[in-house]
Amino acid sequence: MARSNNFSFTMFLFLGIALIVSPILAIENDDESTTAEYIDDENIAASPESSTEILPGFLKNCANTISKAAGDKIFNYIFGDENNLDYDTCSEVTGSGKECHGALVKYVAEGQMFKGNYDFYLKRGDDLYNICLAVFVD
Repeated sequence: MARSNNFSFTMFLFLGIALIVSPILAIENDDESTTAEYIDDENIAASPESSTEILPGFLKNCANTISKAAGDKIFNYIFGDENNLDYDTCSEVTGSGKECHGALVKYVAEGQMFKGNYDFYLKRGDDLYNICLAVFVD
């Protein structure tokens, strides 16, 4: 029984990470000499209602600011049952910026597995960001 639960959790984690990474990695750039530019507050001021409307380059840039280890912890905190955060993870969360963090959380929360609890996950993502921000303010 415990092995079955462990396998189920592992599959849940794998599917969650695949949901985050696969669309971002599938983005092709015809001109390899150009790099996606950082989108500042002025350019995102008229942000779209749905993260599927956000520029794919913006999401890719956001994902690239977070290491795999921190990404796993963030994912497990928001979409799983993790309740602990460490300093390094919080450093990456706040370092990516609120817009990036929010866009990535929104993107995953709109996925088939999570959209049933969409508002809960958005709040959980905001809570995580605010907790991490408090770590650096204190």
